[in-house]
Amino acid sequence: MNRLHLVELEDLPWFPARVRAYMQDHLRFLGELSTPAYAAFVERLAAAMERVGTTEVLDVCSGGGGPLKVILRQLDRYGVQATVRLTDLYPNEAAFRRAEARHPGRVQGVYEPVDATAVPAEYEGFRLICNAFHHFPPELGRKILADAVAKRRGVALVEMVSRRVSAVLAMLIGLVMIPPASLVIRPFDPLRVLLSTALPIVPLCTLWDGVVSCLRVYSPRELRELVAGLDDDGYEWDIGELRVGPGVITYLIGVPR
Repeated sequence: MNRLHLVELEDLPWFPARVRAYMQDHLRFLGELSTPAYAAFVERLAAAMERVGTTEVLDVCSGGGGPLKVILRQLDRYGVQATVRLTDLYPNEAAFRRAEARHPGRVQGVYEPVDATAVPAEYEGFRLICNAFHHFPPELGRKILADAVAKRRGVALVEMVSRRVSAVLAMLIGLVMIPPASLVIRPFDPLRVLLSTALPIVPLCTLWDGVVSCLRVYSPRELRELVAGLDDDGYEWDIGELRVGPGVITYLIGVPR
């Protein structure tokens, strides 16, 4: 199946911030249940961070924090005591503050917008994009990678969905979890429960964005095309797929030589 760059609702500037935050909270909730799925990727990420000599992660397009808890725990397992700076074009202030409280001294939120295609030079660290690179069309995706290369930063991305039927089915299973999850996600929010159950705005928006995400994900071949010519002699790229149960995850890791 060819990549289709359709519109995701949460990418739209006018999309209600509250609904966007609820959708991001649900993805974070699912991410924290996905420890085994990230293990092989984080092993490669830890090795790349050790190679460039950093323990600092600059999380780009952080959304609601996604799998932050899982990735920190697994980096610890591989001997990397990482600190993380969260950034986004639309910073989720509440989620960032919760992450800071959950991981004191290890997580810091950036509360002004950060453009992934032109990250300020003062934000150092190994750049990480979790389940968000598919939001960008090829020209912007290449700019994101080119910005990391221009500033000599390590960069990694991982996508837990793919353009496979199995990925769409897995996404639908996750969709079924939204109503019960709205009752246990903290802090408890009655409006979240209402919009996840009786008025199912959150599930319907998540359904659309989830299917579109699967159609937008880049294949390893397409990622190789994006990095072609980006300082071929000065960067080393590891791009591929990792099998996780019945599905696969796609990853890219680039480090300066």
